[in-house]
Amino acid sequence: MTSASTPLKPFPVDWNGSERVLWIPEPNISAEIRMTDFPPVPDPWQAIQAALENPIDCAPIADGLRPGNRVVVMTGDRFTDEMLGERDGLGHKLLDYLNGLGVPDRDVTFVYAPGSHPTPQWRQRLGPSLMDRVRCIVHDCFDESSLSYLGVTSQWTPVWINREVAEADYRIGIGEISPNLQGGWCGGGKIILPGVAGWDTIEQNHFGVVKEVNPLGLTDGNHMRRDMEEAAGMAHLEMKVDMLVDSRARMVDVYAGHFVSEHRQAIRERGRKIWMTKMDPADIYVLYPGEGFERHLSSAFFIRMEGAELGVKEDGVIILALSAAGGWAPAQSSGHGREMEPEQVRDIFKAGTEEMARQMVRRAVNVRTVSSLYTARRVLERRKVILVCDGISPQEATEYGFAHCTTSFDEAMALALADRGADARIAVNRVSAPIVHPPGRPVAWRTLPWREG
Repeated sequence: MTSASTPLKPFPVDWNGSERVLWIPEPNISAEIRMTDFPPVPDPWQAIQAALENPIDCAPIADGLRPGNRVVVMTGDRFTDEMLGERDGLGHKLLDYLNGLGVPDRDVTFVYAPGSHPTPQWRQRLGPSLMDRVRCIVHDCFDESSLSYLGVTSQWTPVWINREVAEADYRIGIGEISPNLQGGWCGGGKIILPGVAGWDTIEQNHFGVVKEVNPLGLTDGNHMRRDMEEAAGMAHLEMKVDMLVDSRARMVDVYAGHFVSEHRQAIRERGRKIWMTKMDPADIYVLYPGEGFERHLSSAFFIRMEGAELGVKEDGVIILALSAAGGWAPAQSSGHGREMEPEQVRDIFKAGTEEMARQMVRRAVNVRTVSSLYTARRVLERRKVILVCDGISPQEATEYGFAHCTTSFDEAMALALADRGADARIAVNRVSAPIVHPPGRPVAWRTLPWREG
């Protein structure tokens, strides 16, 4: 325990609409995990054009296009949709560029590539101006009639992708780079798998989280990433453009080229510096999931718990602090028939990783949903985690796998210091409040400790 004279550093956080302060012994703080902002590029289109004309390990677009070629432009559902569409208008710039290379608008199709994510706002994000100019469609991973079969990867994943993409003469993918659980990072070949892949392909790939390795932030050492990239190669993804953004979702850099080479270079030169903090594993890791994610327990897990595992010693303590005022999850589903209800997800999470793995391999559950929580449940089984919240009872917290539950952050800190010693090194990942930009999507919550590989 700390003495009464130990200086404390305040970390104010949103707590169910009010402010609460997490007081942490200042001399013990060894690292603060945060997003690092770089200056936004003054002219995003000029930066994209320069990247397209000087691609990494592939030929420029102009060398690959012929008159009459059918071109698909795929966009992910994290920020690039708005950049291409209503917010930044970069889609028009790209179409003008293709026009200059002899490709008229009538030969271009924009494919919104959300994988299996619900996409009720895709038209709003692309905007009427772009949709009036060029044909735009949204990929539906459940519509088997719209898929083409390409074969099976070396990791036994059968690959179905959107037929419009498969039958195009030239494919351009546009995405962004940030840490992710499935595949280690967003960007690169993920625009194909899961972006425009069929449901069965996505489910088979995402089952890979059961492998006994924390996949977060890994690239070459990531078996799921290798599977995704093999699928992208089978789909003949000719050109990938990946953007990196600041905390306001403004472009700070862009890379283009072969979907593996540009992806690795972007992560090496920029991605880790933006999203990761260099640090030694701490004795205690304090995690606050961020405004917009702190009202429900299930919202606090994805990426954050896996990052906490990377940032704490094997015998260390993780403190997860949030209000959880809404309990486990919002009382709603995504709206498509294969999604699980919150109560079903809650119950399988309580059952633990063995049962989660059993149900995934039997395809008795939505693998994408359960896989996103499997590794968090594994952290709870491998590390001592104290929950600080108002909306989850101690009994239920024990069922979820927490070592202790309290409404008092000070009590949790005292317990952690008693366990690890008064001189314990403390890392703090207090995800900063989201900075609202149209339509108000948080950016900075994917921060994590530094990781190579």
